[in-house]
Amino acid sequence: MSRPTVVFRPTVVIGLGGTGYEVTLKLKKRFIDVYGYVPEIIRFLSIDTTENIQSREKSPDGTKVVLEPNELYAISVANPLPLTRNDHIDEWWPRNIPTSSLISGAGQIRARGRLAFFAKVGDINGLISQAINAVREIRSSKQAFSDNFQVSNRDGVEVFIIGSLAGGTGSGTFLDVAFLARQYLNSFSNITGLFVLPRVFANLPQTHLVKSNAYGALKEIEHFWSLSPSNPLEIDYGITKVKADRPPFDAVFLMDGMNKNGTVVSRPNDLQNLIADGLYIQIGSQIGLDAANVADNIRAYLATGEKVRGRNINYCSFGFATLTLPVQQYERMKLEDTQNLLKNELMATTANIDVDSEIERFLQDCKLGEATTVLDSLTESDRGGQIKPEFRIGEMKYDRTSLPTIKELYKRQLDQMEQRTAKDLAMNFHRLEKAATATILDWLERSLNRPNGLASTLQFVSILYQKIDELQQNVQRKSKEAQSNFSTLKLEPQEEKIKEASEAWFPNKNTIQAACQRYKERADQKWRIYLHWKRCDKAAEVCGVLRSKIEKIQEQCQRIHSNLDKVYRDVEQSYAEVSRQGNSDNPFIHTIQRVDLESKRPKVSGEDFIRWYREKSQSLTNWSDKKAEDVKDEILAFMEETYRPLTSMNVEQVLADGNPEDAGEDLQQLGKLAVPLWQYQDSEIPAKQQHVITEFYYYGVESNNTIFSNPPLSNRLPKGKGNVSFVPTGEPHKLTLFRIEIGVPLFTLNGMKDMELAYLDPDKVFKHLHRNWTNLANLIPPEDDGGALRWFALALAPNPYSLIVNQKRQYFVHTDQARKLEDGILLLGDDRRSAFKAFKNNVSLVKEIAQKVDKITHEDKERARFSLESYIKQVNELIKNNKVGLPIKEQVELEIQEIDSYLEDLDVIS
Repeated sequence: MSRPTVVFRPTVVIGLGGTGYEVTLKLKKRFIDVYGYVPEIIRFLSIDTTENIQSREKSPDGTKVVLEPNELYAISVANPLPLTRNDHIDEWWPRNIPTSSLISGAGQIRARGRLAFFAKVGDINGLISQAINAVREIRSSKQAFSDNFQVSNRDGVEVFIIGSLAGGTGSGTFLDVAFLARQYLNSFSNITGLFVLPRVFANLPQTHLVKSNAYGALKEIEHFWSLSPSNPLEIDYGITKVKADRPPFDAVFLMDGMNKNGTVVSRPNDLQNLIADGLYIQIGSQIGLDAANVADNIRAYLATGEKVRGRNINYCSFGFATLTLPVQQYERMKLEDTQNLLKNELMATTANIDVDSEIERFLQDCKLGEATTVLDSLTESDRGGQIKPEFRIGEMKYDRTSLPTIKELYKRQLDQMEQRTAKDLAMNFHRLEKAATATILDWLERSLNRPNGLASTLQFVSILYQKIDELQQNVQRKSKEAQSNFSTLKLEPQEEKIKEASEAWFPNKNTIQAACQRYKERADQKWRIYLHWKRCDKAAEVCGVLRSKIEKIQEQCQRIHSNLDKVYRDVEQSYAEVSRQGNSDNPFIHTIQRVDLESKRPKVSGEDFIRWYREKSQSLTNWSDKKAEDVKDEILAFMEETYRPLTSMNVEQVLADGNPEDAGEDLQQLGKLAVPLWQYQDSEIPAKQQHVITEFYYYGVESNNTIFSNPPLSNRLPKGKGNVSFVPTGEPHKLTLFRIEIGVPLFTLNGMKDMELAYLDPDKVFKHLHRNWTNLANLIPPEDDGGALRWFALALAPNPYSLIVNQKRQYFVHTDQARKLEDGILLLGDDRRSAFKAFKNNVSLVKEIAQKVDKITHEDKERARFSLESYIKQVNELIKNNKVGLPIKEQVELEIQEIDSYLEDLDVIS
């Protein structure tokens, strides 16, 4: 298969749970569709708590696409209860969680999915290690699979972890899979998480936990972005301990069931297809070739470490859309013409054929036109003429010894005559059979290898069979008559005449000679009857042989007809399937409609097919020995070749040859469809931080030599802030757009508040993978405080500020509102949170402190700058060393961000 040169990185794809399995299977199909197989530098692994996975994918030739046994691992546990008594599991196992059998899934309970993982962690760890090492070795050994494949010079391995955050298995295992994989990877490697949000599952039965599960999982992802060598996490898996000192993921894609334009993907299968398409572009076409790829670009972007309202912006989503030529219509047309070829050109009855005349000519060619003809053919002499058996009496003496002498001559010559007759008949039989067989085969070739030859051949052989049967019955009757005549004709009366003449008193030589001559004549007659009898038998045998050959031809024709009938039904079914696919609108595919297909549609005829088939040194008679699938492949190969002028059209050339305005409209439509699959409120992000959201555009084109890189089409391509990238896919009919959006914090996502409400529902079962993780920071930051947090944070800063102080773990504020007895100091609260709450609710106090802070700052900006920078550095060090407790860590981080923003607003920091 011709492919553009593609540079692959070593890649491992790990699918978790049902969603992960489906996406992995669909992704494998993408590779098989384009390459015919999966390159060895890519490994698939599917992990699930269910064992009854069924394949539903097929390759273009109809072959089922399945994950092989070494690509599947079921972590089913029949009796998980004893596992919870192990110390390394009891450490995190939530209380009051049922531990029923884990054979048919985790039942939406995340902790049960993790429990199954811990039960089989040794096997899973080994499978992950083997997959990573296998692809790494291929890169190291520089194995090239063909001229169309290269292995990246860049170090590292790409790991993709795919699943849903809504269920029990994927959401229960994704962190541990990442932690295990990370220990086998170097710093040049990337782990990309691609996770489905709960919207697409919300309306399915038994999905009441999907929102609370997703919210708990997202809280964990958000929390573990902070992992570092100075802030590690150690996990005890029983067989090994893993020290996680880096975030589990380098990039996290979140895929919702609705994109920014409000287009809804209502079925999980449709969303899984979109995810598989996007992954294929990332992996199979190696975005960026031997340079930076998607994960590299995302890591570089996130390296700034910027946060919005104290929350990470480390999240991505992507949209995928296709601009295509009407390839489905090509396929419908091809299948429609294939049906017509079969029905009207290969299987239909030929009306204008004179079967009787053809049979008459055929029988004459075979010397079977009449009974006399075939009989004469069997008794032809090799010296010309007909075989004439003759009893020779020679120069015998005509005396008293004549009778025993002539009887002896007859006996001896009869044996010779019978042998000679048998030999001559056998020789003529062989010659006649050979000639008839050759004639039949020649006729069969001519008859079948013409339009609708099958139907006429079947009609012909059916009538021919009757004719041969009638001829056989005719010669069999003649044989019986001859045999009867042979038996009836006796030589005894002539023997008596010879005896009387030779035993007379005075024997007369002439009388004896005359009696002997009459004996000879009677013997010649008897031998002629014998020859006729035997040639009738032989003629019947010839007819029998020919009947067998005709029966075989009938069987051949019936097999061919059966094959063609099956092919027709298969093609009919394929046509119905393609038509259904064409009628089911995919909202992410835009088809160019300006191609006049009917004007380019080839003319398909039976003569063209037979001529093409002959050029392949093939005969339709061979179809009787082939399987229907092989016959179908041959017919479809002809259709492919016939349609090549139409199907070989390139989408780039069609756009280039058309009106630039029309091409621009098609390209703009592609951009409108490839909208990232999430919704968020950018108004939740402060205006001065709107820059945190950015997009990358990757176009899948046939090859690196794309016309889209040059004007005028390059000017019409939708693009983000930076340049677009082109990815070789080897698919001339398609232009695909893989559009990534990055830099959105979780709290802005549509549906996040609903997920939080479900998470806070006390009736929902435990939502986390560790019973101590309930106190992780909330995903949604506090509501807008009207700027109170900024002035609270600045007032807490040391001299020259110190307007709010912490004395004996109580927070006091220097304010004019304090009574004289309070020495100008007012108690705000017994902890930082309650102090801020009291401060925020006192509007006049906020205004007073704001004025005092501004006054202090402007009295000596340099001193204020130095003091605030030192304070920020001090507090960040405390956070880094875990000296700030989790309950107030989030507020302190937000305070530091507010002080940073204050300094930027003052343009103090250069």
